[in-house]
Amino acid sequence: MNETLRHRGPNGEGYLTDGPVGLAMRRLAVIDLKTGNQPIFNEDRTIAVVFNGEIYNYRDLRAELEHFGHRFATHSDTEVLVHGYEEWGDDLPVHLNGMFAFALWDSRRQRLFLSRDHLGIKPLYYAELPGGGLAFASELKALLPVPGWSREIDPLALDWFLATRYIPSPRTIYQGARKLPPAHRLTIGAGEPLKIERYWSIVFAPDERSDEREWPERLWYTLTNAVRRQMIADVPLGAFLSGGIDSSIIVGLMAQDLAEPVRTFTVVFPGWGGLDESAYARAVAERFSTAHTEISVEADVAREWPELARCLDEPFADPATLPTWLMARQTRQHVTVVLTGEGADELFQGYGWYGWPRPLPLPAFLARLLRRLVQRALSGRRGRHRFLALLAPNFSTLYTESILSSVSQAEERLTWYHPDWQAHLTATAPIVDLGEMLTIPPAALSSRMQELDLKFWLEGDPLTKADRATMLASLEARVPFLDREVVELVALIPPGWHRQEGVSKWLLRKTFAGLIPPDVVRRPKHAFEVPIGAWLRGPLRPFLEEALADNSSLWTVLRPEPIRRMAQFHMAGHRDFGRELWTLLHLAFWWRKQ
Repeated sequence: MNETLRHRGPNGEGYLTDGPVGLAMRRLAVIDLKTGNQPIFNEDRTIAVVFNGEIYNYRDLRAELEHFGHRFATHSDTEVLVHGYEEWGDDLPVHLNGMFAFALWDSRRQRLFLSRDHLGIKPLYYAELPGGGLAFASELKALLPVPGWSREIDPLALDWFLATRYIPSPRTIYQGARKLPPAHRLTIGAGEPLKIERYWSIVFAPDERSDEREWPERLWYTLTNAVRRQMIADVPLGAFLSGGIDSSIIVGLMAQDLAEPVRTFTVVFPGWGGLDESAYARAVAERFSTAHTEISVEADVAREWPELARCLDEPFADPATLPTWLMARQTRQHVTVVLTGEGADELFQGYGWYGWPRPLPLPAFLARLLRRLVQRALSGRRGRHRFLALLAPNFSTLYTESILSSVSQAEERLTWYHPDWQAHLTATAPIVDLGEMLTIPPAALSSRMQELDLKFWLEGDPLTKADRATMLASLEARVPFLDREVVELVALIPPGWHRQEGVSKWLLRKTFAGLIPPDVVRRPKHAFEVPIGAWLRGPLRPFLEEALADNSSLWTVLRPEPIRRMAQFHMAGHRDFGRELWTLLHLAFWWRKQ
């Protein structure tokens, strides 16, 4: 199990076996290189921890715990977990600010305690075993050597993948394995059944009484402190610099705090025009006198894509995963840690659909008709299902048809399934009740969209992409915009501050207008466009043709006729089915390697 995670921790390994428990970890050494090896114990070695991630407020927590009488043996952020558990018990995660997945073994109580960070930056999978046992790991592949849990395909998880290109928590592609959701803890022990509880929830409750000068000042202060916390490292550190407003702000705040130049990295992919932001990145690098590295990557897609796809443990089809991995692989030759601008779009309403008109109050039958007409007109276009969502008669349908249906709608997917599978799927209960996920009153629609962006989309897609792509290259990526204090502040900001006069991220632009170059401040969002349609007609065409072969066992689940018809239309250039075929290709590739 541990060996499968070597890429996440190439600097060392650690083990503990104690009665009914066995713990293992691979270490990517970032803080306390000499004494930070795991497992780490409390004073009498009755509590042990293995941990992936970083605790950004560990210095403050250490001082507090030392005041309470705890004695520390290392300078590692990891050690605050064992002493914090002694002091606060199951409330330990409530005190943490960081990205983390950890397991604590309490040998006195014969009890295991697992927890995952507030927004799901770090992954944590588990499987319940016969006889009441539990296996857990940072990646799904590490569970595969463990016998006893079901590898049967989860029909609902498969359907969600075809709808969204990822599988949201808590499900995985397998019926017997689950993701521990963000902001949750899991406990199991002698005489104590497995229990999963939420310990934190983001609640958007805008403070409309605030002074207009308050938000820029508070945002500057809070994000500056978040960047300062996340720059703590005992290894070389840098930043991804795309040339967009988000990464530019992070680099600018880093430059204010460092005595030496910030090391920044921009990757250019020749021939991929949608990914080239190097001119803007150079302007930001010059503004802050960074030690800038511009990396040109000539990618052999036919060779690189299968290598990446083989490393994904379940179907996952975000097209940006490939360039992110190639960028991480090159950057790792220079630094061990990078700060990124991930999360700003979800927090500050950076996506275009936040500015679209509100849903039309149409009768259900008319809404269905218009959705079908608009779907046909916008087939293959980015964000089309968010637009279709505007025709939904209520909020739950709105987001089911938008954030949770970025590839295909239910009516379309049902035509893909083999009749037996279709019957099985339609007889199964829904995976998630959206109503249960909402914690705010039916006030501003944009605030509700933000909340669900954070709870579904962010953890399921962007953070999964960032973690897998960077950790596959043994590179740690940190996300200051998703610092807990930043997120909790943004939840208080009135929606009107995020978008004014058609300008997205208005508060972010206003707050940092004096920090970053004016052209970057005024620049509209640039989508990270990957030419998947052209790849499927070119270097990846043989893989798609192989996936459509007659002998594939995938056809016990899907009907080949509608999928082959899509492929024919796409190859002939009649319609763009790039998103659908890209998603189906990832499913077929994963299916064949099982």
